[in-house]
Amino acid sequence: MARRTLKGKKFTWHHVSEFSDHDLESLQKDFKFHPLDFDDVREMAELPKLDIYKNYLFGIFSIPYFDVEADRIKKADVAIFWSSKEVVMVTKEKIDVINRYFARASKSTGLRNDALGKNTGYFIYKLLDYVFRDAKTVLKILSRETQALEESLSSKHAKQTTRRLGLLRRNLLFLRHIIDPQRIMISQISNTKKGFIPSELDVYFDDLKDTLDGMWVIADNLKNIVDGLFDVNEALLSHRTNEIIRVLTVISVVLMPPTLIASYYGMNVQGLPFSNDIKTVSLIIIASLISFWMFVWFIDKRK
Repeated sequence: MARRTLKGKKFTWHHVSEFSDHDLESLQKDFKFHPLDFDDVREMAELPKLDIYKNYLFGIFSIPYFDVEADRIKKADVAIFWSSKEVVMVTKEKIDVINRYFARASKSTGLRNDALGKNTGYFIYKLLDYVFRDAKTVLKILSRETQALEESLSSKHAKQTTRRLGLLRRNLLFLRHIIDPQRIMISQISNTKKGFIPSELDVYFDDLKDTLDGMWVIADNLKNIVDGLFDVNEALLSHRTNEIIRVLTVISVVLMPPTLIASYYGMNVQGLPFSNDIKTVSLIIIASLISFWMFVWFIDKRK
């Protein structure tokens, strides 16, 4: 367990990264939080949640990030306990944006005095605002991919376009799945009347919710565009399939006369015309092939 602390004027920030099961006993010994919350930390609930107690709040927030190697959006969960005197932040894996904020606060006296110089409610706002504004880079990546696919469909339709569209749609749906619960949780925090979340912080949490609402609107608009691109892609695939079927039908029809003639001469039937004349039979085969290629050329020219 990598556990670090930063002391502010009124509270202490405990940052616990790469949390594992054997570290749970140490946390339970040092912090008197509800046992069910520690169970949630152990399991890291799949969905975000916010529990409100008399002396503290407990929340699990999901942070979206883009995995370049997997070419998809994933989420990292962070559990936060906060009371008037302490903020305990627990993650099962290293989360770059949180570690970066902790490092900046450790080195910069101005940032530390700003973020940790007031109450814990203001600190949670500053941290979440930094985290979710950083997560906007995910939207930039998805916007660029949407534009690239739109240009790809309008210029040429490559085989991998369908796969890229499917992956893009999956990423947008998953991003919406992450963002939506966070909006509800921020509203709940804003409506929580605790001493460490005074009413003057309402405007700050409203600003944070506006950030999430803006991300939701952009993701929703991108989803609508991708749905439209999906329809265009399906139409192009259908048109290409029809073209292939048409060509195969033409080939089948053109080959029917030669196939019929060849089948007669292949049954060893006595008395067939020119059956003993190799030159004439060869000319018939050559004429059939020439007719076939002329018909294919004619169809291609008309197209």
